[in-house]
Amino acid sequence: MALPLHSRLRRDLKNSFNKLLSLLFPTKAKREIIPSGEIHRILVIRINYRIGNILFMTPLLRALEQRFPEADIDVLIGAKYPSSLLSGFATVKNVYDFPRKLLKNPINLFRYIKQLRTPHYDLVVSLNSSSASDKGATFLARSTYKLGFNSPNNWSPSTHVVDFPTVSIHEALKPLYLMQAFGNKPSDYPQILDIALSEYEKEQGLEMLKKRLLEQGYIWGEKNKIIAIFRDARFEKKIDNEWWIEWYKEMKQLNPSAVFIDILSPDVLEKLSNEFYTLMESNLRNLGAMLSQIDAFVCGDTGPMHLASASGVPTIALFKTTSPTLYGTLGINDRSLTLSGFTPQTIALQVSNHIAHKID
Repeated sequence: MALPLHSRLRRDLKNSFNKLLSLLFPTKAKREIIPSGEIHRILVIRINYRIGNILFMTPLLRALEQRFPEADIDVLIGAKYPSSLLSGFATVKNVYDFPRKLLKNPINLFRYIKQLRTPHYDLVVSLNSSSASDKGATFLARSTYKLGFNSPNNWSPSTHVVDFPTVSIHEALKPLYLMQAFGNKPSDYPQILDIALSEYEKEQGLEMLKKRLLEQGYIWGEKNKIIAIFRDARFEKKIDNEWWIEWYKEMKQLNPSAVFIDILSPDVLEKLSNEFYTLMESNLRNLGAMLSQIDAFVCGDTGPMHLASASGVPTIALFKTTSPTLYGTLGINDRSLTLSGFTPQTIALQVSNHIAHKID
């Protein structure tokens, strides 16, 4: 699919800008091992505004936590609302956001830059070598070591780089290759998304879920499977309601005692059927805690799909246009299904079989 004209212009402008800055600020990064004994304070940079891309940081955060258990980690992301997703990591001390509106207010932007340059880190890790925002933040941050991926036209002052993986792998697992800078392999660390919910948070999630369902007339204590769906997604990834209705009819035939929850959002305010219970929650960590207490979560390729997987619920992702290899689910009880060539009924059968045979 050809990119729209404005997207091509923006891409070409960004490439030209990067080429110019790489000439002005050429990087002389090394491929040597970084001395681990000197790492006590770390800044991880991924300035992005989507839930999924923030969750894709969690395998690397877990790896850094295991590799440097005594270190303090700060994280710089885009929007503030997903910051709670990273609060479960014991070593993560601060999660900073970079609001888009800062670019329209030079005074606040200056204050923000001053704040960014105040602390001195032992290590800065930049996850996205193609992001001008990430490069700029890496350029401004003060640190002994700065680690990123090797890329053309790299003007970020990295002291150390590693090469991109040469094979096609999941986007969430690519950052693990940065651990090679400390003499480790990506396979040394868990290959899953994880928001590190505590047992207390899971208990609270169960209480919140009970309260929401009881308010809608559900009789808690019945031995019913609880299956949640989320129907929203960006652009062509969204699955039509007509498809969901046909899928639900078959699911009810295959799972007559199951309870279905429709996860609502600001863009999806009405439930698919009167037979559904509903759940709407703006606090993403609370939503993850509640999802951790259900039996299965079914949705398209979207941020809540990754949140469900990172919360530990068996997650079945339905892909229309994007690649499950790059963006699919990663949990042991997860499954990614491609819709092309399959009817709602055959997908319902696959989902039902997967739920019935999940690993306890």
